[in-house]
Amino acid sequence: MLLDIINGLNKFLGFLDISPKYLNRAYTILSILPTLYVLRIVYGLWDNQNYLQFFLYSLVFLALIYFSVLNFFYYFLDKNLKIDITQLFVKYLPDDAFNIQSEQTKQNKKLFEHAKEVAVDFDEDYQLRLVENIQSLVDKREILTNDLTKHEGFLIEENTLYPYYYVKQVDDQTYQLQIGKSYRELETVGVIRQVEPLNPIGLFIVGGDFVKQGIRYHEPYQLKFLAKTTEPVTRSRRSKK
Repeated sequence: MLLDIINGLNKFLGFLDISPKYLNRAYTILSILPTLYVLRIVYGLWDNQNYLQFFLYSLVFLALIYFSVLNFFYYFLDKNLKIDITQLFVKYLPDDAFNIQSEQTKQNKKLFEHAKEVAVDFDEDYQLRLVENIQSLVDKREILTNDLTKHEGFLIEENTLYPYYYVKQVDDQTYQLQIGKSYRELETVGVIRQVEPLNPIGLFIVGGDFVKQGIRYHEPYQLKFLAKTTEPVTRSRRSKK
């Protein structure tokens, strides 16, 4: 019954499309329910003098408390505690033990097979506004960053989706590209001119700080706007040209 309730709340929160920052805070608060339920079981086992199961469930209860405290400090106070054992996993396990990034890369490659980059006539100062927005979104953990002291690569993974953007159609051949720190703070940073109907796929971040062979470099942040093609480009089609 409790698992059904938690699963239902999880689906409800996911349906609302809440930003990751507040969604993780909601999950942290939601974790109180199973913790209290396990505490009730622990009390019942002690009361019935079932000491073996009492000991086992007590370990589960302490683990739930431990991770709840870690999540509270991380998602509400933006702090990592020294007692966080998950940092040891990241430090000592090989990179391929964590398959998240590789799966994301595979998804992006599959997505880009049916996409084309659309030319955008950006405003002269758009990169200054873009840097300010990215820094704000990074501070709010709505854009994830890599630890460049441990791994080479870009601070913000290449082709990371920019979370808040909108394409406003002005006329049959003109569109305004708007970005912001939220959907309430959108501002125009460029114009798209295209005769065919525009079917956006996403607005992606490229550039920024990166480390290569132990040396840290800096590239200006830029935006890459992708739209759907009428049909996927294949190798056989290229060979016929």
